[in-house]
Amino acid sequence: MLVILDSSMLMLPLEKKINVSLELERLLPVSFEIVIPKIVVCELERIMRDSPPSTQRKAKLALELANKYRILDSNTEGLADDELEKLAIENNSIVATNDSELRSKLREKGVAVITLHGKNKLALFGYIDG
Repeated sequence: MLVILDSSMLMLPLEKKINVSLELERLLPVSFEIVIPKIVVCELERIMRDSPPSTQRKAKLALELANKYRILDSNTEGLADDELEKLAIENNSIVATNDSELRSKLREKGVAVITLHGKNKLALFGYIDG
């Protein structure tokens, strides 16, 4: 099963001192692979270019983390949220995001979502096959 991380989830380790990989292992009862869509990489690169220094630092570390995982070929034009939804539905994947608007949109479409729950734990919302 694929777990697709968005930019908010990739920046979470710096913001909340969470090891996302370990949290996913704790949370998911199935075998999974973490993937990062190319559009998320492009979004992080844009944040590094156009944001204040503190946000640039988070984006730089998020990019370093992203490069540890497989980059999933994706459209790099348009909105990242739309592309994440499309990829999740096409691949029957879980999306890990801390973006509440994206989380709601995905749940309406029946996509399982992992998000921050409490101070430093992740929680799964929805059902997964396995």
